[in-house]
Amino acid sequence: MTGATGAIGSATTRELARRGAQVVALSRSQVDLSSLASVRAAARKLNRAGGHIDALVHVAAVFTTRFQKSADGLELMLATNHLGPFLLTNLLRERLVGGGRVITVTAPSTTRLDLDRLLERERFNAMHSFGATKAASLMFTFELARRAKRWDVRANAFHPGIVRSELMREAPRTIGLVARFLSRSPERAAEDLADLAISPAFAGTTGWFFKGVRRIDPPKQSTDIGQQSTLWRRSAELVELEPGGF
Repeated sequence: MTGATGAIGSATTRELARRGAQVVALSRSQVDLSSLASVRAAARKLNRAGGHIDALVHVAAVFTTRFQKSADGLELMLATNHLGPFLLTNLLRERLVGGGRVITVTAPSTTRLDLDRLLERERFNAMHSFGATKAASLMFTFELARRAKRWDVRANAFHPGIVRSELMREAPRTIGLVARFLSRSPERAAEDLADLAISPAFAGTTGWFFKGVRRIDPPKQSTDIGQQSTLWRRSAELVELEPGGF
């Protein structure tokens, strides 16, 4: 579980533990998803620990109003919200093989994804970049679902709705007010996310987009197989992914 100290992550960690699951809760102190070196170090530690990973749940996300670069020179939201989870998932392939589930928390973003734009300071727009990373999470999920079938690994995306958290604390005031007014408790989202992670009812489900535990249609542009494949290839190049991933 990445983002284990955030609102949804901590609530889901508690819910999974309540149901008897053994949870490895990854906070930023254990893995900084914006740092490729940190992701690789965390993956090495998890791989050395051995054992099967039944569910890898990507919850961690960041929103910032300023263009910031990660330690690797990548825009911070792109690195944290997409490239870090992409790399971690690929590095943990062998521990997911044989029924593992990868669940990525995202949103039904309709933002057009252009990785080159996201990497350029001059073209930075906070809401656009954040939305694009959420679109990337959807496309990553659908491409992973296809690639991972031969390894008997499932991949699904989860939209928690608007949840009370600190994620959008830097967002414009009007967005923050609307979010607080319409948001629901993280505990409700945690129950749904825990179901997707461990319930036998979802053991064979892959390539779906959920809101709660109900399947919903993703934005049309995120279903383009060609764009999904291109995103995967470009992401692999940016994180310098060596052979051995999905």
